[in-house]
Order: sequence, then C-alpha cells, then structure tokens
Amino acid sequence: MTDDGPSPGERLAEIYRLAGARDWAAVEARCHPDFTVLEPPSIPYGGAWTGRDALPRVAAAMYAAWADARVEIHEITGGRDWGVVVLSLTMTSKTTGRTFTQTICEAGRFEDGLLRELRIHYFDTAEVAAEA
Repeated sequence: MTDDGPSPGERLAEIYRLAGARDWAAVEARCHPDFTVLEPPSIPYGGAWTGRDALPRVAAAMYAAWADARVEIHEITGGRDWGVVVLSLTMTSKTTGRTFTQTICEAGRFEDGLLRELRIHYFDTAEVAAEA
C-alpha cells in the first residue's frame, strides 16, 4: 500500500467499477497522460493502445469483436506499484457461434497515483484468435 492513499489494488478496483458503469470520463481522470493498454498481439484487438482514452477504445473494440461478451471479476489484489484483476471473459464467436470462457489476469502499474499501464494476459490466446 502506498503511504499517500489507496493501494494499487484499491485504485484498480475503482477504475474497473467506473469502467463497468461506462463512466469513461472518470476512468480517464485516473489514467496517466502516457497510459498504455497492452493486449496480446495475436488477438483481433491486440497491440498497444495509448492515451488516457485507451480503455474505452479497447473496450469498444473488444465488445465489437464478439457477438456477445460478458466480464465477471473474481478478485482484485495489489502490492506497492501493481494491482492485478483476475476475471473471466465469456465470448460468443461471430464466426462459429460458439460461446467460450477465458480466464484473464490484467496487471496494472501505477505511477504518481495514476494508472500508467495495463497488461492483459489471456489463458489461451490461440483459442481467442481461432474463434475471432
């Protein structure tokens, strides 16, 4: 936990709560000016997404890639600089119609109290790419 406020896990939990409510202005206010989301390059919306508005843009791309997508957050924890979200993403393929679930860990690093980067780790990116 930092000496000057909430822990990275607590900060990340607030960002995910706001993102779930689609309060993108509040999310952006909690992101560093040089914020980057790093999605696995092998998935349809993979790569580096930069800027304070990166989270709403990558979320829109992720939801657009699937016929249906649902997020279930299991746990959020954190240390000194990093917070980690463990979640399930259930997706329905537009191509095959198959619904499948991936466990994902999203690791966020904070700098000066703001989310500086978010690294997304899927359990099986080959399955995601094949269904997309």
